[in-house]
Amino acid sequence: MAQEVIAERRRQWFDPRLSMGNIITILVVAAGVMAGWFQFDNRLSALEKDVSTNKMLRESEDTRLNLRLSVMENDRADISARVIRIEERIASQGEKVDRILVAVERNGWQNR
Repeated sequence: MAQEVIAERRRQWFDPRLSMGNIITILVVAAGVMAGWFQFDNRLSALEKDVSTNKMLRESEDTRLNLRLSVMENDRADISARVIRIEERIASQGEKVDRILVAVERNGWQNR
């Protein structure tokens, strides 16, 4: 009968005779695991908040840059029109200068 009790105890994976040291060790390990988990969860929450903040900032920056780009494109179109008008004025003034030069060469510069 004693051998049966010993064989039965060997089959059990959990020893019901726990000492106070074993219980304290189990509680400390469980507390450590829980503390690590909550610290990880807090870090994850902080990172998710940072990512969402960065995403909002990036979207607002994209909107601002698109607005500036459209303003610059409009300004470029205005500048192109101004340059064309300036080129036309210079061409017409060049023609006037050529006519004045021809007239001065014909009449002389001292004759008024």
